[in-house]
Amino acid sequence: MMLALTLVGVCGIPGIVTTLGAFVGLVASGSWPVALLASVVCLPIGVLTCVVASRTVASFSSRGRGRLGNVLGLLGFGVLVLAGPIVTGLLSVLGDRGGLDTDRVGALIAGLSWTPVGAVWAVPGDLADGELWVGLVKLGIAVATLAALWLLWRRNVVAASVSPKRRAVSGRSGRLGWIGLAPTGPTGAGWARSLSYWLGDPRYLRNLVIVAVLPVLLAFALGWQVQTPIFAFVVVLPALLLGLVPYADVSYDGSAFSTLLATGIRGRDDRAGRLLGALTAGAPLVVVVTVVTVGLSGQWLLLPAVLGCGLGALLAGLGICALSSAYLVIPVPASGDNVFKRVPGQSFWVGLALMGFTLMAGVLTAPALALAIAAVVTGAAVWSWLALVVGLLIGVGVAVAGVALGGRVFDRTGPVLLERVRATSGY
Repeated sequence: MMLALTLVGVCGIPGIVTTLGAFVGLVASGSWPVALLASVVCLPIGVLTCVVASRTVASFSSRGRGRLGNVLGLLGFGVLVLAGPIVTGLLSVLGDRGGLDTDRVGALIAGLSWTPVGAVWAVPGDLADGELWVGLVKLGIAVATLAALWLLWRRNVVAASVSPKRRAVSGRSGRLGWIGLAPTGPTGAGWARSLSYWLGDPRYLRNLVIVAVLPVLLAFALGWQVQTPIFAFVVVLPALLLGLVPYADVSYDGSAFSTLLATGIRGRDDRAGRLLGALTAGAPLVVVVTVVTVGLSGQWLLLPAVLGCGLGALLAGLGICALSSAYLVIPVPASGDNVFKRVPGQSFWVGLALMGFTLMAGVLTAPALALAIAAVVTGAAVWSWLALVVGLLIGVGVAVAGVALGGRVFDRTGPVLLERVRATSGY
């Protein structure tokens, strides 16, 4: 199976593009016979390493909700989001008066040539320079890298292909995780279940990552001039978007939704549990990011206003979703799938509805934001504290109303939602 998947990877579009890129190296080695001969051997190893590396990373997701797979996926997502600042920072390190410093670039390439990433591509050049032993050592690094990736991939494939061993159940109660810490009752159970999703499922965790890294992107856009009121309010937008993440929360339950309905849970308890789980995961992060961004901006007078706008936007979004998720079911990646997987079937109307929810949450946050702007213009702390009070009052009011209305709708639409979940998830 691994050989077949490797062949498919080489023959797919990414594999073909990688092969064409490697062919450029073969053309560049044409003037040196020894380098040309080495390229015939090394470049296929390089292409295979790229393909096997991609399969190895994907195999961590196929093993389920393992922590290592989640960490790798989130690290990759964070690197992708921060690609602009990373590339710009690298160019600034390598630059010299508006251009690239060839000495620094050469030192960087020389260092990379000894790593598993660059060793295989450096062998032809080293042999062309007459560095026989250096080239052979780097070839050994390349072969060892490919072998290590293959063995790691094989380990994951074997682990995913066999049934896991069942652990012996002792008479003592095992660890219940968040279930053991949450209050008893249907709302508490829903709270713990939702919180376990938010803190253990990459489909939810990636949204928390965005809240943490978006200030870095704005700082990069501002040229790292962060001592401005604009940077102090950077948390408001990601907080608003974070509140709208569960707008179709039932879709992520999959087959577990049938078990939830079988318990006979009331809609109000289900809505409240989901909202409390999202709030428990998101509110502390919003507070921490707010303190950091306001501190870096030096605008401590605006701290209450930013907290009011950020937490108010989060609560308003969650209140809207408590109602919307009692209606909407959309195709989503299954649990354990790649977080970047694109699932067909999402209609134009669903996207339009999400835009409407975003606009609605923005309108609800507007009063607190207006008071915060007044605090910026006048420099009076009273406006900042008023923004905090108004933002929290509106947010809590929308959240309570969303739970009440969404609970009534959920009681009526539960069977319909189950049918839609079955149709979209195919279980």
